[in-house]
Amino acid sequence: MENPGRVIVKDIWLKASVVGSLWASVEIIAGSFFHNLRIPMAGTILAMISVMIMVAFHQIWKEKGLFWRAGIICALMKSISPSALLLGPMTGIFAEAILMEFATRLFGGNLFGYLLGGSLALVSTLAHRIINLLIIYGFDIVTVLLNFYQFAVKQLGVPGLRPETALWALIGIYVSLGVFASISGYLLGKKALNLKAVNDHSPVFELNIERKLFDLDKSQLFSVKVLFFNVFALAVCLVLINSFEFYVSMIFITVYVAFCIIHYKNSLKHLKKPFFWVQVVGLTLLATLFFNGFDRGNILDAAGLMVGIKMNVRAVLVLIGFSAISVELRNPVVKSVLSKRGFSQLYQSLSLAFSALPSVISNLARPGQIIRHPVRSLSELLLKSGNLLELFKQGSLRSKVFIISGEKHRGKTTFVNNLAEILNQKSFVTGGFISPGKFEKNQRSEFSIFDLKTGNSKVLSGIHFTEGESIGPFRFCQEGQNFGKEILKPENLVGCRFVVIDEIGPLELKGQGWAASVDLLKGHPEITHIWVVRKNLVKDVIKKWQILDVHVFDIAVDDVADVARRIVNS
Repeated sequence: MENPGRVIVKDIWLKASVVGSLWASVEIIAGSFFHNLRIPMAGTILAMISVMIMVAFHQIWKEKGLFWRAGIICALMKSISPSALLLGPMTGIFAEAILMEFATRLFGGNLFGYLLGGSLALVSTLAHRIINLLIIYGFDIVTVLLNFYQFAVKQLGVPGLRPETALWALIGIYVSLGVFASISGYLLGKKALNLKAVNDHSPVFELNIERKLFDLDKSQLFSVKVLFFNVFALAVCLVLINSFEFYVSMIFITVYVAFCIIHYKNSLKHLKKPFFWVQVVGLTLLATLFFNGFDRGNILDAAGLMVGIKMNVRAVLVLIGFSAISVELRNPVVKSVLSKRGFSQLYQSLSLAFSALPSVISNLARPGQIIRHPVRSLSELLLKSGNLLELFKQGSLRSKVFIISGEKHRGKTTFVNNLAEILNQKSFVTGGFISPGKFEKNQRSEFSIFDLKTGNSKVLSGIHFTEGESIGPFRFCQEGQNFGKEILKPENLVGCRFVVIDEIGPLELKGQGWAASVDLLKGHPEITHIWVVRKNLVKDVIKKWQILDVHVFDIAVDDVADVARRIVNS
């Protein structure tokens, strides 16, 4: 059965999901540990661990494209976090992955390629930090730091040590760290390959179906227009603070920051941290002392003080502005964009990785163990990859499901019948069945089963039958049930783009009714399902069949034509 709308996740993307989810888990566990303890050089240590993970996994799966795919999955998993900032780890992680990919494409998946990639990845963390400083504080920070550097080397008695010499020395240190991380990852991967064959302690992972990729705060209103407004307003404010009088820019900046504070309830989160204000005070003091040079006789320089204030105002503006943009980028519209053609592999892989994240984190070593025994911790992580890959393969073979929900006797069957007619009019063959009812004395007395593909029908259940499975006053006719099961056989659905099942209810939740047919069809990922489910049973149905890719529509609020459009375009 061919279904051009269904996406089968490629093997390389499934492996990237494994690497990306394990990588993100280490970033989250170790990153939080470093952040809470204020450990210096935390970003550099995390970058070394990232290189070790990438190189080690490449010993197990030597495939082109693994690095950049795993990098974008890891980066997006971290950026989707509500506390994430656009200038944060997302760009750094992806840059590291791209540089590793570049080096191994250029020189091959060998030790030299790893050494070059690891060195470039570590140096990129230094470049990332410099670029972030320029974005947040502007180019005035360069003047302040250069003057401070000249003062420091003079006090140390080495005035001839030029800034570029110190920079190259620093780059050399980062290159050495990259080489060390690459060699460690290479040896670690080789060791894991030998241990993998004798490893009998596979961890138990599971996909958390209730953890949605874009399950965000329902009180937050999203708007594409507001996203573009934030980008435009931030750009305008940055131009004003650089090109106009300070008091003029402050008017616009105050208005925009006030808008963000009102519109985004977590926009002040980064400003509530004491360490931020320690930075503010320290930077203002540095600018006051060193913007015009410490040796000019005027220790408390007014121009330097104003530069310090402007840099800190700019920092507040950038942090709040990019925080607002980060929120808008988590707009559910992003889900629609990612799931379109061209991004569907990424979206499906990211969904799998994200749903497994809680289970992966619970199976990893604790932060202290990772820091004290990084080799042992990463070895265990590598040994768990096969188990996680199998889980993702099973998860990727599940069909896409659309659920039409509503209260009892409120027109679900009529709604889905109209939906099937619209889909057929759009040249999409729809199979499966609906179950229209009959009334006697204003009371439901009988349900029939109507084959949407052939137009044939049989009686399914009624209040006058004396034999068969019962739900309330209704007993099910065996002939009608057999007819429904015949309709749902895969060989009878050849050529169907969509398959309707009306309905899945209490019998199916107990493993009866259409449950066996659903289980069989779920093994055919090319089939797209449309299920009719009573509103109060939706969560139970999703949980029973472990549905990851599901869209739920409510007949009380959704228009049938709009539902048809969204199903076709999904």
